[in-house]
Amino acid sequence: MQAQAEQHPSYSTGMRQVFIIGLGLFVIFLDSTVVNIALPSMVDQFMIPLSTASWIINAYTMTVAILLVFMGKAADLYGKKRMYELGLLLFMLSSLLCAVSSNVELLIAARVLQGISGAMAIPASMTLVRTMVPKEKVGMAMGIWSAVGALAIAIGPSAGGILTEAFGWRYVFYINVPIILLAIFLTRVSLRAHTDQRVKGRLDIAGTLMLSIGLFILIYSFLRAQESGWLNAATIVMIASSLLLLCLFTWWQKAAKAPLIELSIFQDRNYLTGVLSNMLGGILLMGTMIISPLYLTQVKHFTTLKASLIMTPMSATLLLAAPLIGKIIDRYDSRLPILIGYLLTLASFTSFGMLDSDTPTALLILLLTCAGIGIGIIAVASLTMSTSTIPPNKLSTASGIFAMFRNLGGALGVVIFISITMTSMNMNAAGLQKDVAHKIRQADISEASKAAFLERISEADSLTAANKIAGVEAVFMQGVGGNESEVMLELYQSELRRYEAYGIRNAYLGGAVMSLLFMLSLLLLRKKPMPEPVMK
Repeated sequence: MQAQAEQHPSYSTGMRQVFIIGLGLFVIFLDSTVVNIALPSMVDQFMIPLSTASWIINAYTMTVAILLVFMGKAADLYGKKRMYELGLLLFMLSSLLCAVSSNVELLIAARVLQGISGAMAIPASMTLVRTMVPKEKVGMAMGIWSAVGALAIAIGPSAGGILTEAFGWRYVFYINVPIILLAIFLTRVSLRAHTDQRVKGRLDIAGTLMLSIGLFILIYSFLRAQESGWLNAATIVMIASSLLLLCLFTWWQKAAKAPLIELSIFQDRNYLTGVLSNMLGGILLMGTMIISPLYLTQVKHFTTLKASLIMTPMSATLLLAAPLIGKIIDRYDSRLPILIGYLLTLASFTSFGMLDSDTPTALLILLLTCAGIGIGIIAVASLTMSTSTIPPNKLSTASGIFAMFRNLGGALGVVIFISITMTSMNMNAAGLQKDVAHKIRQADISEASKAAFLERISEADSLTAANKIAGVEAVFMQGVGGNESEVMLELYQSELRRYEAYGIRNAYLGGAVMSLLFMLSLLLLRKKPMPEPVMK
């Protein structure tokens, strides 16, 4: 039976409920960036390669992306309040599982559960916030909802750095438990009189499975390709299989009575441009958020706390740029701002091409800040652009798809940036061995130590630049040369940092290429006259 629609509460009561919902939502959004800065510590403890470590991030972002629209429709069917509270409870339990995980497999599985719970809570919270306040205050309430997410993303790196440095990476997850417990309690008390308005319909389980499996295989094949090669038969088969599944998903969405994604909405060229730009924002943000901490901790040898503070200006500009750009767009149009955003990201990611192991910290902060401003402009402008021409009865669906592509972009950003970095390192592993051997021959150490070292490095066929990131550091140095081993180890590490910086630099340049390619979507924009100002 469909419940009757509830009456809007008073403004003061409604705003209090909005802030209470924002508390739980804050923790969920925080997990999209807080874990990134702790990733090098996880890599060192579990002794895993970067390709495996990327699933600690992608298990969460991919699950949220794929299930966001599905869970939004489930909330419409079964109740937003119930779905939100269940999402919070599952998020708390999965955070605890993450914190106590004894191996990376358990950690990744727990991150999947976190992603499921995040996908349950995020769309349900959005709808709840809209119903908490009188209609004339919905804009303010949604502004608070959006600001909560922006603030969480902004302080994620610094919060992750402080927790990891002071207590260890597990406390990045432990801290979620008491906050979510408080959020659940306050939600139960504050929303006890709330009655959900439900709708009739059904869920597209088949479409969700096709999309989930297709995207998983595609992303896994990208990560596998950096080890086995892009022309490897297994890699080609996996990529072909994933594309086939995604094509099948597209066909199913056209045939299904209750599709997961209404493909007709993409016929609106402004909406399509906005979604693509929003996806690029996710790619660049999450790609940078996972590569930059590795550069700062592994190449520059900064502490986790210092790395997090260097990262903070980038994420903070996302928060600061949003209201300013929003005002400019309200007064003029979104076309010029989004073009400026693209040009800023293109310029900053291209400038990252000068990155090396000795890049000054001040220059790095400047480039990260410029990148953050560009991504922030794209995020705000793409949201305005994608909703400006959508009919009100399709706005909820359009918003869900928009958020899905943002999170999907984040998952792709992680895998693309890591794949470029690892491929570059592995392709240049032979050069690393050659350069290290050359430096050792010129070093002022005994010939016996040189000979012993060169023999070991020639036997280390499996040694690549990626091993350092996995925590395996110059294992062939053991027992070689006595006190002179420290000299050789320093030479090795110096060359290794140079090669790692080279691989990370290529990943940033990949971001520049993607900015240029996605900029072509601006050609799809159709001219839309600005509305005449209302005279009072």
